[in-house]
Amino acid sequence: MEKYPVFFDIAPGVKLCATDTKRFKTGCISFTMLLPMKGNLAANALLPYILRRSCRKYPDFSLLNGRLAELYGASLSAGVSKFGERQFLSVSITAIDDRFSLTGESIAAECAALLLDLIFDPDTDNASFKTEAVELEKRLMIERIESELNNKRVYAFRRCQEHMFESEDYGKSKYGTIDEVKALSGTDVYNAWLNLLKTAVIQVDMAGSSPAEKIADELKKRFADIEREPASLDTLFINKVDKQRHFQEEMVVEQGKLVLGFRTDMTHARDNIHAMRVMTDIFGGGTYSKLFKNLREKMSLCYYCSARMTAEKGVIFVQSGIESDKDKEVITQVLRQLEDIKSGNIGAEEFEASKLSICDSLRSVEDSPESIVSWYAYQIIRDEITTPAQEEEMIKAVNIQEVIQAAKGVVLDTSYFLKGIGEGKTDED
Repeated sequence: MEKYPVFFDIAPGVKLCATDTKRFKTGCISFTMLLPMKGNLAANALLPYILRRSCRKYPDFSLLNGRLAELYGASLSAGVSKFGERQFLSVSITAIDDRFSLTGESIAAECAALLLDLIFDPDTDNASFKTEAVELEKRLMIERIESELNNKRVYAFRRCQEHMFESEDYGKSKYGTIDEVKALSGTDVYNAWLNLLKTAVIQVDMAGSSPAEKIADELKKRFADIEREPASLDTLFINKVDKQRHFQEEMVVEQGKLVLGFRTDMTHARDNIHAMRVMTDIFGGGTYSKLFKNLREKMSLCYYCSARMTAEKGVIFVQSGIESDKDKEVITQVLRQLEDIKSGNIGAEEFEASKLSICDSLRSVEDSPESIVSWYAYQIIRDEITTPAQEEEMIKAVNIQEVIQAAKGVVLDTSYFLKGIGEGKTDED
């Protein structure tokens, strides 16, 4: 039976979310930190990867790996994503659940202690992170950015965002630019770390069988001497479109990439979210969706065509791979499928298939401690937390009229076409 998590208030803007479960052989603890998309984004983005590398107690990767081996082969991970107009930074640790420790020790408590050492007591020198570690992570960060540029599907999506949100923080890269990364110094990253401890909205999420009270107490001790001023994390929602804008770029690629950005009438991330989610899925979710059945299967206009919603910004993106002379026809047909939904042309079979697919994905949240932790981490700034089962019931309650009404608030804002010229690389090269 699904359990509702327990929350502990740790400090201003800091909480612990603990999900008690004995379903898995492993447990997971994740430190999630949210910052506005302002200031030195590159320094912020580098932080999780720097913090994951070492701490004062384990100042190099060999010593840290030795400690992870002692914790029954625990593993660390770090990441950066964009969550509305916010940078979403995370450092996580996964290890065997306490029930399987050989001598009865709490592996979760020891993993939490290590994670807290990494976050609160990093390996620094004279108010700066070590040059060697910073330069290594800068190179890796540049490789991440370049890999996105080299993947033309990702590149086209990113370019559409840059155009569509050129005057909004959401248009910025979660990593910052290559030039900004190159310019970083150890002092820059150190100052970003101090700012994070002071201003980030933080949630520590854990899933496993270990009691959370001890970890909550340790967190309170770590934050006791930190002056907290949690940042404002508002995201701008724009509903009106003065005029549709179209952008095109040419590149030597085999397959053209078309990305369409739609605004919705959402005013916040939970505004009519369930009807909007079902509508987006009917529009371009699975094989039952209008974009797949019509543009790909019936009309053979594209190699792929799908729609996804970004609720934290209230927008929908349609991405497709097409022949380079088909862009206008594809745009026309995509808009026609949207108009079909607005006019109520929704079959009972596709409606039920969509809800079933969404509910299946919600049930899969319970498949691992990492996915449970991620589920609650992404509710970090919500006043009311919901479980996957609660969301499933709300999806099941959506009716066709609500879907039609949700579709009526969707309007095309920006289209971006990466046109292939000559014989170039294949789709994802």
